[in-house]
Amino acid sequence: LRRQFIDYLTLQNCSPRTVSTYVACVRRFAEFFGKSPAALGGTDVRTFLLHLRRARKLGPSSQKMHLAALRHFYTHVLGRPEVTEGIPHPKVPVRIPDLPTADELRALFAAAERPWHKAILQTLYATGLRLGEVVALRPADIDSAAGLVRVRRGKGARPRNVMLSPWLLRDLREYVREARPVGPWLFPGRDPSQPVHPRSVQHALNRAAVAAGIKRHLTPHVLRHGFATGLLDAGVDLRTIQRLLGHANLSTTAVYLHVSTARIESTRSPLDTLRE
Repeated sequence: LRRQFIDYLTLQNCSPRTVSTYVACVRRFAEFFGKSPAALGGTDVRTFLLHLRRARKLGPSSQKMHLAALRHFYTHVLGRPEVTEGIPHPKVPVRIPDLPTADELRALFAAAERPWHKAILQTLYATGLRLGEVVALRPADIDSAAGLVRVRRGKGARPRNVMLSPWLLRDLREYVREARPVGPWLFPGRDPSQPVHPRSVQHALNRAAVAAGIKRHLTPHVLRHGFATGLLDAGVDLRTIQRLLGHANLSTTAVYLHVSTARIESTRSPLDTLRE
């Protein structure tokens, strides 16, 4: 069953990370009951999801991920879609990220310890790419002539282009001159045949934040949020931002309407029109 599930997800062209995550979710389900998933049913799925919430204290996003994995498994591997029918998707609350200020971003980039630290952190912010997309960049993906950064395989295997900031291009060229990266990757790991590990990027970000005296919690995804919110504040329409971020649905991009302080500040209250 595990092999069949992996084959199905592979044919769906899911990313290796999605494959391993979904397989792990079904494995936890089977281990919880000590039985093969083929011997379990809808009541068991509900019991397991309640266990994740009440005993393991997992959040709605994790619960939703487990349900999605089980739904794919029972529908497409066992041919029993009725097992997960009627089980509601957990509502995932919208969380407004605590974005760094412009001064904090300048301090963050200036405090980066190594050339590749500064280069990769600025790339995250200047392009809005996901962390996995940034670490997978190759030198050929930086198209200086067209002024584009090319994402070969984004989320959902969707390629896209984003704009290349002239300032980022200058700093990337400086990084290449100083660090002289070896191998096929723009940001190679200790083994040049492999890209830098995402955890190394988070560690670099943490060290730069501490050195810059930034108290708020920063992650690579927060820098992506900052990219999107900065575009929205500059007047870029949501559809364009959706394409740059590689979102499949506009509703995902619309979350940034809650984050944009500039948009809120520039919106007039209906009371103002009554007093005119």
